[in-house]
Amino acid sequence: MGSFLELQTRNKNYGKILHITDTHLFAEDSGSLLGINSNASFLAVIDDIKKGDRQYDLIVATGDFVQDGSKKAYARFAEQINKFNTPCVWLAGNHDNYAHMQEVFANYQLVDNKIVLLGDNWLAILLNSQVIGQAYGFLHESELEFLHNALTEHSHRYALIFLHHHPINSGCHWLDHHILKNYEQLEKVIQKHPNVRGLGWGHIHQKQDYVWHKCKAFSTPSTCFQFKPECYDFQLSSDDAPGWREITLNTNGTIDSEVYRLKNNRFLPDISQNGY
Repeated sequence: MGSFLELQTRNKNYGKILHITDTHLFAEDSGSLLGINSNASFLAVIDDIKKGDRQYDLIVATGDFVQDGSKKAYARFAEQINKFNTPCVWLAGNHDNYAHMQEVFANYQLVDNKIVLLGDNWLAILLNSQVIGQAYGFLHESELEFLHNALTEHSHRYALIFLHHHPINSGCHWLDHHILKNYEQLEKVIQKHPNVRGLGWGHIHQKQDYVWHKCKAFSTPSTCFQFKPECYDFQLSSDDAPGWREITLNTNGTIDSEVYRLKNNRFLPDISQNGY
């Protein structure tokens, strides 16, 4: 199965994960996307999280780290994440340059492990759904085989799976053109493995929660702009602030999670935009 990261949890009764996604950073401080300075909103999110003074066992970052493809922007992300002094694992989104990610994150000790053994009871698996040059996602046969093998080898552990693209329709017609195209294949693997208890993703810049094949499935808000829910065409939300998700993995196989958002939000998008 290749290398994996093995971590002990701070509390014997549960593990805590911080889920961050879709930061869309720039090399320059002045970089702006859809009316929001995404570097500034990311820093505000990091500051809010640190003010909460919570302790995490693992940070999972699920793609679209940068908007301009620059190594400097990836370094911005890594510098802030390293302030938590907590292991961070990551995967690529449709906007990411994978080679730049690997090079920069390695310099900051952000590990490239796609399997994490967390405490005595849990397993986190990260999947690569990136299709270079496309906004939609796809899990190649090698990724599906990797998932099946990991779940089989660690069948005594409860499993939480992460990817970038959404495998469940979001309710936004325009966004669902950019779904995980072969989500049925992912479903088949999950249905074969009852130890799968959770599935998380980013990409859709929205908070959504489901029960999918008896496991908890959820999307996490972006740290910058949010897409307006239940829209046929592209629309931005002026109501939903940048956010993050905290996940608790209980020893009995259940998952608790909660989304947090910036308070007194000053990061308002330009809602006149019709795409990016």
